[in-house]
Amino acid sequence: MTYRYSLAPLSCAGSLHDVGGRFNAGTDLDDRTLDAWPALYIAQDYETAFREKFQLASDDTRGGLNAQDLALTPNASHATVILRGKLSNVFALNDEAALKPICRVFRRIKMPAAALRLQKKLKISNRDNFMIRTPFQLRRALLAQNWRLQPMQFGMPSPSQIFAELVRAAGFEGILYESTKGPGQCLAIFPEALTDASYVELADAAPAPIKHTRLDSTTAEALCGWDDVAKQLRPRN
Repeated sequence: MTYRYSLAPLSCAGSLHDVGGRFNAGTDLDDRTLDAWPALYIAQDYETAFREKFQLASDDTRGGLNAQDLALTPNASHATVILRGKLSNVFALNDEAALKPICRVFRRIKMPAAALRLQKKLKISNRDNFMIRTPFQLRRALLAQNWRLQPMQFGMPSPSQIFAELVRAAGFEGILYESTKGPGQCLAIFPEALTDASYVELADAAPAPIKHTRLDSTTAEALCGWDDVAKQLRPRN
């Protein structure tokens, strides 16, 4: 995480800003699509976390520029926090058995007639415009490198954000998925969905100024980040 936010390592406030994250909706999405909800994103190991933040390996360069240079944050400090915890109900994207029933439902959905007419008018090939039918197609859509294209350009949720809304509505506490940048896996945790038995906490002693060292059903409201969003949206004179 960026060093300036290191006193709130379990806060989900950042996920609510702009268009949100891969598996949560932010406040900048069109309000006629998805309502925003927070998520805490964590990685399996340091290298995966570093690559997710800076998009490059910790020792990699491009044209003489390192990861922080390319992220326009040269010499900026960042912090790493080790966590431990237990979640009761997580949806794993690498579990094909879990994806198959979803794809069976998707196969019943036909391409809208308006979309077919537009496809023909714009001469879009079937390769670039198709309905998801298989676990492979679904996983590829959810882990697309350019998932921000629709949210950033049109304010519309990405397929991964729509999928996450369905998973969250089904009662899952988070989504486990393969990092598209690093060697390990990542976990998007939905704090508002945590059961009483689930938690994530700092693995070792924390500096005294850190108020919350554990995210669970009792601290989720404080760590979701809604207060931070309200401050950002507050009108100014």
